[in-house]
Amino acid sequence: MTPRAILPGGIALLALGALGAALGGVAFASSWLAAALIWGSLPLGALAMLMTQGLTGGRWGEQSRPLWLALAATLPLFAAAMLPLLFGLHTLFSWTLPAQELPEVVRNKLAYLNRPFFVARSLGYFAIWLGLAWALGVWRRRTAPVQAPGLILWLLALTFFAFDWFMSLEPEFYSDIYGLMLGTGMVAAAIACALLLGAQHMDPGARRDMANLWLAILLGWAFTAFSQYIVIWSANLPEEIGWYIHRSRGAWRPISVISFALFFLLPFLVLLSSAAKGRADWLMFAAASCLAGHVLQICWLILPAFGGWSALQVWLVPALVLVVGAIYAAGYNAGQRINRGAEDG
Repeated sequence: MTPRAILPGGIALLALGALGAALGGVAFASSWLAAALIWGSLPLGALAMLMTQGLTGGRWGEQSRPLWLALAATLPLFAAAMLPLLFGLHTLFSWTLPAQELPEVVRNKLAYLNRPFFVARSLGYFAIWLGLAWALGVWRRRTAPVQAPGLILWLLALTFFAFDWFMSLEPEFYSDIYGLMLGTGMVAAAIACALLLGAQHMDPGARRDMANLWLAILLGWAFTAFSQYIVIWSANLPEEIGWYIHRSRGAWRPISVISFALFFLLPFLVLLSSAAKGRADWLMFAAASCLAGHVLQICWLILPAFGGWSALQVWLVPALVLVVGAIYAAGYNAGQRINRGAEDG
C-alpha cells in the first residue's frame, strides 16, 4: 500500500479516534481498542505467515503469498488505529492512577508500566513490524532474507505487545504464556481470512497443505490456552484467578463457549476430514466460523476488564467493528492492486 493509498484509510481511522477522544469515556475507548485489535490481528498474523512461507516454500506458499502480502499491507492502518489510544491511556489503564491508589502488586510493576516507557515500547513494536513488512517486499518488489530472525523478532514484539495492550488492562494479572497464546490465535485468524478470500483460487493440493498448517496452528492455540487455564487455576492466586472470574460472569460465560466453538471446535471438526481439506466450500465455511469466533474472542479478552456491557456498547462495538473492517477491506484491495502492479512490472 503506497502512501497515497493508505492516506484516506489512515485519515478515516484517525478521525474516528479523534471523535472518540472528544466524546471521551471508557465505553468508547475500550470498544475502539477491541475493534482495532480484531482487525489488526490479521496483518500481524499474515506477517508471520509471509515469513514462514519464505522459509518453507512449497506450492501452498506460492499460491498464498499474494494473500499474505495484501493482508500485511494493511499494517499501517493498524498503527493508525492504535495511535489515538496513546493519548487516552488514562482512560484504559488503571496503572496510570497515582501510585498510592494502586495495589502493592501493581506498584511493584510501575518501573515497567509507566506512560513514557509504554508509549516508547508501542512505537517500537510498530517500527519492528513495519520494518519487517518493508523488508519482506510488502510495498516493493525486492525482498531481504530476514525470515528466520524476523520470526523471532515478530514473536518477541508480539509477546510484549500482548503484555502491554491486553494483559495490563488488569495489571494484577500475569501469565508467561499469554503472548504465545495470542500469537497462535492471530496466525490462525489470518489463515482463516486467507482461506475465506482465496481458497477457491487454489488447487486442491495447496488447499490441503494450507488446511493442515491451519489445523496445527489451531491445536497450538488450544494447547497454550488450556495450559494457561490449568496453571493459573492450580496455582490458586487471587490476582490471576480474578482474570478468569471476570470472564465467566453474566453474558461473558456463554460468549466464551460460543467463541471457543466457532474459533476452534467447528473448524477442528471440519479439518479432521481429509476430503474437506481439499474442498474450497468446506474450508471457506470453517474459515468464516473461525473469524466469527476471533471477533468474539478478542472482545472476551478485552472488554471484561472494564466491567459489564454498557447500553452504549451494545451497538457501538458492532458498529466500530464494521466501520474499521470496511477500511481494512479497502486497504486489502489496495494491497492487491499494488502486488499485481509489481508482478506486471
